[in-house]
Amino acid sequence: MAVVESILKYLRTSKLYEGAKNNKLLRTFKTKYDKAQYAKMQASVHINGLEMLEKVKEGFAEIGEDFWLDYGTLLGAVREKDFIGHDKDIDIGAFDFDDAKKKQLEKALVRKGIQKYKQYEMDGKIIEEAYHYKGVHFDIFYYQKGEGNQIWCYFCEIGPKMSFENFPEYQLAKGYLTHKVTSRFEGLMPYEFKGKTFKIPTNYHEYLIDNYGETYMKPIKNWSSGNSSSNITPVEPEKAQKVTVREYI
Repeated sequence: MAVVESILKYLRTSKLYEGAKNNKLLRTFKTKYDKAQYAKMQASVHINGLEMLEKVKEGFAEIGEDFWLDYGTLLGAVREKDFIGHDKDIDIGAFDFDDAKKKQLEKALVRKGIQKYKQYEMDGKIIEEAYHYKGVHFDIFYYQKGEGNQIWCYFCEIGPKMSFENFPEYQLAKGYLTHKVTSRFEGLMPYEFKGKTFKIPTNYHEYLIDNYGETYMKPIKNWSSGNSSSNITPVEPEKAQKVTVREYI
């Protein structure tokens, strides 16, 4: 994996990148590679996901902050009482705290064998982070308080026009599509998940409806955000252009 990622890092910033993306043979190889990696990540969630969550819980406790199970991880905890079978990563949410404290969290997680994978920034402020541990990838979404009982966070996905720049410790990516996700939130409560206790939103029913629709208890094959309620709005282009992602590959 490290060799392939190193080659990808080189290609992304070379003049050969556009041609490589359109090369049929390379596209076929990349598709097979991605499929194999996806399967490994899915397996890792079930093998090491709970151990990873316990270490994250310890890390957050060290800096005096809370987190909760979010998105697909929350859905699996409520619906399957387990990780969702097809999930390739784990999601957690936390109320935003300053970037200096996020660095403290990073150091605490590194001491536990957890490494940072991506750091999403808007105007130089961290809005999302991704880590990995024993093949398990997990995202931390940092939330802001909105009006009334609402909270919101940003999430980013690869856009059609990406650009990359190499630095000694990371590759800087631009061109991510950025969205704002708003959910109803009434506090946190302890919840038993796979024999351990983690926090989830007190109003998890409404929270899951906001993110997955009224029928969230019924599994949907090939689910996408388009199947859910309309709590996702695109961030205005001038703001989205300020999003940069440090990819530690």
